[in-house]
Amino acid sequence: MLELCMLASGSSGNAVYVATEKARILIDAGLSGKRLAKALAEIGADAAALDALLLSHDHLDHTCGASVLAKRYHLPVYATQPTWNAAGKQLDSLPTVLRHFFAAGDKIVFADLEVETFPVPHDAAGPVGFVLRQGDRAAALVTDLGCVTPYIMGCLQNLDGIVIEANHDEKMLFNGRYPWPLKKRISGKTGHLSNDMAAECLTKIISPRTKQVVLAHLSAENNLPSLALDTICSRLETAGITPGRQINVRVAARHEPSCRILFA
Repeated sequence: MLELCMLASGSSGNAVYVATEKARILIDAGLSGKRLAKALAEIGADAAALDALLLSHDHLDHTCGASVLAKRYHLPVYATQPTWNAAGKQLDSLPTVLRHFFAAGDKIVFADLEVETFPVPHDAAGPVGFVLRQGDRAAALVTDLGCVTPYIMGCLQNLDGIVIEANHDEKMLFNGRYPWPLKKRISGKTGHLSNDMAAECLTKIISPRTKQVVLAHLSAENNLPSLALDTICSRLETAGITPGRQINVRVAARHEPSCRILFA
């Protein structure tokens, strides 16, 4: 059994709960410690029962609650060395016993849950994506990246489920109020995936076993859930993949738990 639930998703905060029969972890802690514990309780999970917290990178919308949560529940925190270095005060107060380091490409095992890490191109320190495996079940979590490299494409093959970034609509971004340097950063190769880029990736990685797709990290300013869903589902249909019949495609909610997925 492999379970995923989005606790929050977007620039205002990100966190994903992952559970198996024997392991429970949190990926990212971009909400306050109090809000994270509350979100977990809302889905029937207990922060005190977590085995670990894994951080994808150092940005505040992924780390701001890490220190409080870890110290309150004596929770081991796993991150790359560059992420630890860049996070600064967000992690500096953690006792040594709670600090665990990994390198992008490492595999981390928690009981019956295997977590494979891989590097992603993002303007952060040592950012990574994750493939989560339990038995013959597998799902990926890949957000905060400016492009999908051939290496990443290889990591995302033959999965039951995929959580992928669909950050912005390109027209909304470039016609919007953001200053030009920020528009270039977001749309650059170390920025964020657009709806079209996510769709292109999905048409290449969805296999007959893939049943669940979650669109994550949508911009509140430069995207709409309905637009992301319509854009991506249309591209999938053009590629011969039928959303709603062959595959379930959903959008993660920004501020509350959503998209709970169970692979039995």
